[in-house]
Amino acid sequence: MKSCPTCNRTYTDASLNFCLEDGTPLVGSPAPGIDPNATIRYTDARDTKPPEAPVERRPAAPTYQVSPPASSHGSAFGKQGLAMPAPGAPARKSSAIWWILGGVLVLGVIVVGAAIMIIALASMGSDSNTNTNRANVNSRIVNRNANTNANANSSASLPLSLTDDFSQDKWGTGTYAFGDIWYADGQYHMRSKEKTYLVMYAPSNEYKTGNATVQVTARSVDGTPAQSGFGLIVHGEYSKTRQLEDYALLIYTGTEPKYEIIKHKGGEQTAIIPWTRSSIIRTGTNPNQLEVRARGSELTFYINGQYVDRITDTENFKGGTAGLYTSDTAEVAFDDLEIKR
Repeated sequence: MKSCPTCNRTYTDASLNFCLEDGTPLVGSPAPGIDPNATIRYTDARDTKPPEAPVERRPAAPTYQVSPPASSHGSAFGKQGLAMPAPGAPARKSSAIWWILGGVLVLGVIVVGAAIMIIALASMGSDSNTNTNRANVNSRIVNRNANTNANANSSASLPLSLTDDFSQDKWGTGTYAFGDIWYADGQYHMRSKEKTYLVMYAPSNEYKTGNATVQVTARSVDGTPAQSGFGLIVHGEYSKTRQLEDYALLIYTGTEPKYEIIKHKGGEQTAIIPWTRSSIIRTGTNPNQLEVRARGSELTFYINGQYVDRITDTENFKGGTAGLYTSDTAEVAFDDLEIKR
C-alpha cells in the first residue's frame, strides 16, 4: 500500500508512483511490525520539467602581451600585437647591394670632409697660438714699460728729501679710541691707553718710504718707558679692509733697554725680531734716533747711528709711508723726521 504525503490519499496499486491528485511521489505504508518513528530514506524526486535548449558557448579570444621595442627604428612591434605579412603575399625583391654601395660612398665623403676640417683647424690653432704668444709678449713688454714708467714717474714726483720738524700741524691730532695725539713745544706727542698701542701714519704720499732712508728722534717725556715700546714705522698703509700693514722698529727705554722689529698685517701684530737687549739705546728721558734704510725688499735698522738688525720685506709693503708708534700710557714726543731718497 502507498500513500501521498501531501493529501494523505492511499493507493493499493503497487505500480503507481505519483499521487493522481497533486503529482506528489507516493510513499509506501509501513508494514506491520515496523517502527513508524524509524528514519525512512526517500528516493530523489524525479524532475518532470522539459529539458532546456542547449547553450552555444564560444571560446574567448586569446589575449597577447607584447613587450615594447627597445628602439622605435625598424621595429615590427606595435602597441597591440606583432604585425606579420599576409599568407601567400609575394616577397619583395632585395635591394641590399644598392644600400651598401650608397653607404660606402657617403662614408667616403664624410672621411674626406673630416680630414680637410682637421687640417684647417690645426692651421688655425697654430696661427692663433702664434698670435696669442705674440700678444702675450707684447702685453708683458707694455706692462713692464708701464710699470717702469709709473715707478719712474712716481719716484720722480717725490722730493729727493723731506724734513718735518713738527713745527706745523700736518699730522692727525685728537682723542682716539686707543689714545691721544697732539702738538706741543714744536714736537708731536702721542699717548696710548693702557694695554693698547697707538699708530699714526704720515699725512701724504710725500712721506713714502720705498727705497728711502727714514729717521726720527723719539723720547719719553717723563722718563716712564712704554711697556710695549715706541718707535718708527716704514711702508705704512691701510689694507682694503682698513687693517694696518707696515714694519716698525720699537725700543724700550727702561733699566734694561732693548729693541724689537714688528709687522702689522690682517689686524695682527707679529714680532719678526723679538725683544733684543742693546746698550746702544738711551734710557729715561734721553732722546734716541731711530733709522730704517729701505733698499728694494731689504730693510736695515739703526739706533743712534749704529746698525742693529736687518730683515726682508716679504709682504711687499714698500708702497707705504712713514708712521709713528707708541704703547701703554707713557707720553712720547717725536721730532725731526727726515726722509732721503
